[in-house]
Amino acid sequence: MPDGVGGSTPEPFRAAPSNAPAEDLTHQPVTQVLQRVTEESKALIGEELQLARTELTSKAKSAGKGAGLLGAAGIAAIFGAMALTAAMILGLTLVMPPWAAALVVAGAYGVLAATLALAGRKQVQAATPLVPEQTVRSLGDAVRRVQSAWKRGQSRP
Repeated sequence: MPDGVGGSTPEPFRAAPSNAPAEDLTHQPVTQVLQRVTEESKALIGEELQLARTELTSKAKSAGKGAGLLGAAGIAAIFGAMALTAAMILGLTLVMPPWAAALVVAGAYGVLAATLALAGRKQVQAATPLVPEQTVRSLGDAVRRVQSAWKRGQSRP
């Protein structure tokens, strides 16, 4: 006879888990259960490692292609800068001899390079020495506190 009021109750939908055990392990010896868990864990870890390897290989290939494209873009930018340099020299030849125009452009590049070098040197000097100074100071303070507490015979500084 149907359960519930007003008709039959449909059997509840139960989806079988994809990794459901093939047999009931409740009556198996613990050693067999542990052996099976160990084997299945090894298999799962192996599958996960293979998946990770595949994913990382795919990402590495993609990153390699991206790096190659960035390199090609850099080369194209250098060619563009060379063409721009030639255009500046040719433009200046309208008002001065070609050798003087080339010297003016080279001088401008020299000034730009010197300015960038000085700014870079200043940045490097600000970052050196490459020692975490605050951490060294705080560690020194901690060592002194511990030594002082040791001399006084206290367990805590």
